[in-house]
Amino acid sequence: MSSAPFAIVDCGTNTFNLLIGQLEEGKWKLLFSNKIPVKIGAGGFADKLITSARMARGIDALVQYHLVCKTFGVERNFVFATSALRDAKNASVFIDKIKSLTGWKVNVISGDEEANLIFQGVRQSLHLDGLNALIMDIGGGSTEFIISQNGQDVWRKSYPLGVSRLFEQIQPKSRISQQDLQGFKSILDEQLADLKSALKEFPCDTLVGSSGSFDTLLALHQQMQKSTTPIDEERAQEIPIASLSSIYMQMMGSTLEERLKNPVIPTIRAEYMPLSCYLVKYVLDIHPFQKVLRSPFALKEGVIFSKII
Repeated sequence: MSSAPFAIVDCGTNTFNLLIGQLEEGKWKLLFSNKIPVKIGAGGFADKLITSARMARGIDALVQYHLVCKTFGVERNFVFATSALRDAKNASVFIDKIKSLTGWKVNVISGDEEANLIFQGVRQSLHLDGLNALIMDIGGGSTEFIISQNGQDVWRKSYPLGVSRLFEQIQPKSRISQQDLQGFKSILDEQLADLKSALKEFPCDTLVGSSGSFDTLLALHQQMQKSTTPIDEERAQEIPIASLSSIYMQMMGSTLEERLKNPVIPTIRAEYMPLSCYLVKYVLDIHPFQKVLRSPFALKEGVIFSKII
């Protein structure tokens, strides 16, 4: 027997995501999903403000999603926001406007809760028992790291190291330069000192990446291998470390125009892929990981299993 449809609305820093699902005999199935490139944090990171243009874009996206949910007969929903709205001094203006237009309550989740929900999502696509893994989720405004030892969450932290935020801070050239990378490395050296300490205390042999950057890395790997194997949207898949090295070199040498022409790189991610690749390389360089996996499940799926099921 099926339940009434439910909706998860993720107001991320770069994209606003809608997932509509339905429970059937204790399991959920996807009915509809969509992404709108709102970039709600753009232009306001330094001042911790949502600009009027980005706010209007975000309001328009959620009004559209509200209409879609009515069409599907959604009875339960969880609407949440992450880094950009978490930090914005004028977030309440956006939240109050959405409440008045749709009746939806936008839940602004903390960085720690975001990391926990990512962990809950990843564990649905990968058996973490018996693994010592660092889970890494690269977002637009923040990047979360979770250390799992034999299925237990033993350490987690959210950092203001999302690629959209970093892009505004570094302002890299179309083809990223050594000067851009030196500035990026200085930021990471300062911010991730405690991650290095945590990995010494809790050594990991597997890096598990979730979110859009790792989706694109897996697609780039398959493109390089000329693979026709479908990407698994329910189970984790390996991205060989050797392939990641090749992808890194490809992204570092590419211009924005070249990345925009690559069919496996989403348009909204083309600007940021060199930064994502460097961030992954940095993590691989600070600890001797043996394997890298991409999890198709992350934050939204964690919300389903924590808030809906």
